[in-house]
Amino acid sequence: MSIQNHMKTIGILQTGKNHEELAQQYGTYAEMLEALIDSNEKLFEFKTFEILDEDFPKNQLECDGWIITGSKYGVYEELAWIERLSQLINDIYDAGKPLLGVCFGHQIIAQALGGDVEKSQKGWGLGLHTYRIDNKSAYMTNLAEQITLNICHQDQVIRPPQGAVVYAQSDFCECAGFYIKDKVLTIQAHPEFLVDFTKDLLNFRSEDEGGYIPQKVVDKAIYGLDDNPGLVESKHFAETVRRFFLN
Repeated sequence: MSIQNHMKTIGILQTGKNHEELAQQYGTYAEMLEALIDSNEKLFEFKTFEILDEDFPKNQLECDGWIITGSKYGVYEELAWIERLSQLINDIYDAGKPLLGVCFGHQIIAQALGGDVEKSQKGWGLGLHTYRIDNKSAYMTNLAEQITLNICHQDQVIRPPQGAVVYAQSDFCECAGFYIKDKVLTIQAHPEFLVDFTKDLLNFRSEDEGGYIPQKVVDKAIYGLDDNPGLVESKHFAETVRRFFLN
């Protein structure tokens, strides 16, 4: 992998807000993605746009590449910012700028480019989850035949966009990640979520704490994280993301 002389600017379209207490300890979703992707290598410059506050880029050419974060919202909700973001996704795609989607980002890219997303009857997916990896693109050669990451979602992509290649799947989530040539890369999981952060986040969202996720589901996920904290393979996916943007 060759590193360009020009440091690429990656625009992070932040579509969710971390709990204030968690943000103070772990950072915002954008900051967690920056830490995961760039680590100590300083390959990129990052610029964050607060989409929920109508802070959109001037146009799709403002940055060399783009990332859409997770969010508590559903992509099918009729919200003005979702409609505007969907148009921006198409503009970025048409311009050929690399676009990464994480969780909600995975879903809204799929929907904006012609796929389908719905709230899954399978219920919540929380904590550690292992995906089968297949149909790898050239920049994915570092990935093994399976990868374990943290997840927190109920919505799922049930039909990817035309031309998309599904590379990550499981029995729970049949379309957990797809790519379109060298232009689009998505993942349903949260590679940026550390184990401790995931446990704290699930506790915040649990019914016992006034949240909306059933307590039994949260407890099961946290037990799994406590028993197998070393299974999370975020660093492997981070390398894939770096290759994607530097490709």
